[in-house]
Amino acid sequence: MTNFFIGNQYIGVQRWECLATPPHIYVGATFPKSSFATTFDRENIDKKHPIDLTFNFPIPYITCMEDVKGSEYLQKIKEALKSKEFQSYTSPQRPYIIKFAELKSLSNIESCFPYNKDFGNTLKKIALQEFNVENIKSLCIGEVIFKGFTTSMDVPSNGLFINEPTSSEKLIYIRSLTYGVSAYFIVASEAPYKEVLTAFKDSFMDDYNNPKGVLHNSKIILLTTSDINQEAEVKATFNDLNNFLKNPFMGGKIYGYPIYCTGFYVKNNKIFTRES
Repeated sequence: MTNFFIGNQYIGVQRWECLATPPHIYVGATFPKSSFATTFDRENIDKKHPIDLTFNFPIPYITCMEDVKGSEYLQKIKEALKSKEFQSYTSPQRPYIIKFAELKSLSNIESCFPYNKDFGNTLKKIALQEFNVENIKSLCIGEVIFKGFTTSMDVPSNGLFINEPTSSEKLIYIRSLTYGVSAYFIVASEAPYKEVLTAFKDSFMDDYNNPKGVLHNSKIILLTTSDINQEAEVKATFNDLNNFLKNPFMGGKIYGYPIYCTGFYVKNNKIFTRES
């Protein structure tokens, strides 16, 4: 695996005791191998050479980051979003990932989020509060990911650091960040899982609006995360899910939060994988 999915590791839930913990990351940020794509702590802040950033809009936006640090990177994002190149970009309308799975019980939710047990536990608590478990025949969990633009860097020809750190063989720098939005939901139904799945494969809103539809009496808990604070909003209707699917980036008003990253070794610019 070279493109690390980090879209649910740090998300929290609004108005619940589940705090978001978005790490301070940016293209060019450098971390020890042990914390890369996990805690992202112990950043190496030694002085770096200027780097060229590319935003992969249909007409790419290219800019130079003279001072390689987080505040400068955020400034570069602001400039990119105001650029004429950004006007060539339209937010994706088709999900990059849709996953669906049956849950045997609500206690299985936590295992769906191995890198963010707090989030899984909170989703379970919300479901226990909102669902009447007695009449439930099936439970399922869904994940929807929309992938937006990617920001990446060129490697300076004379190396990333002005003075190469002594431990450079164990340092990984962020070569690219991909932004996006996510939704996680639980559906509780009086119908069997296969029927719920079929309803979602067809037009789920038609099924929901049909008094005889499988989803008509089903319940949903939906958590959508769409900005840099990574705090999920809690929603509770199929209409909310439909609105998210139709307009995930709110008409281009938002660009999401980091959902994927790639890392390269400082020492030799080889790509970092979980195995390596």
